[in-house]
Amino acid sequence: MKRLHILAVSLLVGIALAAAVPAAADVPDARLVVSDVTVTPAAPDPGNTTTVEFTVANSGGSTTGVAVDRVALRNRTDGTVHAEASRLGALSVGDDVTLELSTAFDDAGVKDLELVVETEDEDGETVTVTRPVMIVVGGVDAAGITDDVQVDARTVLPSEIDEDEQLNVDLGADASGLLGGDSEEDDEELRTPLVRVEVTNFGTATARDVVVAPSTANESLARLAVVDVAPGTAESVFFDAGRFDDPTTITFEASYTLGTDRNASETTLEYRPNRGEVVLTDVDMTLEDGTVTVTGNAANPGLGAVNGAIVSIGETEYVEPAYPAREYFVGTIPESEFVRFDVTADVDHANATTVPLTVTYLADGDPYERTVELEYDARSESDESDGGSGVPLSVVAVIGGSVVIAGGAALSRRRLRGRD
Repeated sequence: MKRLHILAVSLLVGIALAAAVPAAADVPDARLVVSDVTVTPAAPDPGNTTTVEFTVANSGGSTTGVAVDRVALRNRTDGTVHAEASRLGALSVGDDVTLELSTAFDDAGVKDLELVVETEDEDGETVTVTRPVMIVVGGVDAAGITDDVQVDARTVLPSEIDEDEQLNVDLGADASGLLGGDSEEDDEELRTPLVRVEVTNFGTATARDVVVAPSTANESLARLAVVDVAPGTAESVFFDAGRFDDPTTITFEASYTLGTDRNASETTLEYRPNRGEVVLTDVDMTLEDGTVTVTGNAANPGLGAVNGAIVSIGETEYVEPAYPAREYFVGTIPESEFVRFDVTADVDHANATTVPLTVTYLADGDPYERTVELEYDARSESDESDGGSGVPLSVVAVIGGSVVIAGGAALSRRRLRGRD
């Protein structure tokens, strides 16, 4: 049986050079995994010592060793550190180490904590991983838990799934390598919307014959069987939410047997499918007869269509939209497709340093507006006819969430609450 554990990851979208294809954030050279988390005793009394044992592994997918600088057990809400240790040695690729932290809690109740592991790789880069830990101090009654068995649901990526967990859904033929293999199709994991349904037993008896029944307001879905859940442990199954194209409220009811009684616990998940987004690529800037023309591709790398997309020139002290293409109606951009655009502007060539480009669009029914400041470096038609080569604007503009500023481009974003 596994102990309580949940993994977390973050996603970063960056800005690259024009010759590159937009990509997700760089994967750290060190692939660290925190697993086998055990709390002893499972339900400690107030004031008594509680020990959290866990394993830190530098997985075989890493390309560097790491030095384990610090581990800590802290509160997830306010960051209070309950226990920590430092300078714990090094891990080569494929190595792991089992560590423990001990503390005591003055008051009974549910403690929402997390393990923090801070390391430094061979290039001096810091790599930090966290792992949530829940401790019930004083037992179920003292903690105020009215139901011995509880169920929780949240969306996850395949990369968050432990190798020893049973993946009970079909990821499809293109999903090889999603669990840490050598597949070059890593981006495919973003196309697999999974919901992790975790059944946790805070009681003193084993929950047997556990079945999770998903449902929406309109239909009941196929039930999922869960292995018996021993006291103080949690077991998970995975629900494939790929059938839902629109935001949907999904209820997960876990029914189970304790002794001779049949009981149930449920939770709801406000599931929202991944939205479409707009990325500007292959941007070019030319000058002809005093008018600057900006051309490029408006692409949608997201997991949903983008509608009503418009690309327009922004107005500044030195730049203003100009005839014949002050703005370009791109319209609908399906998932993994792009549309070519061109817009024109009058530019004060002596003083302008950037040209703002704004994109407005609808994603999943919500309006968005994104602006990128393009470095002004227009090439005239005569320059190109004289043998000039290469794209004068060395930037790929990512109109996305988190960004890395590069190539002289700055990006801002806001969600529209209304339009005049």
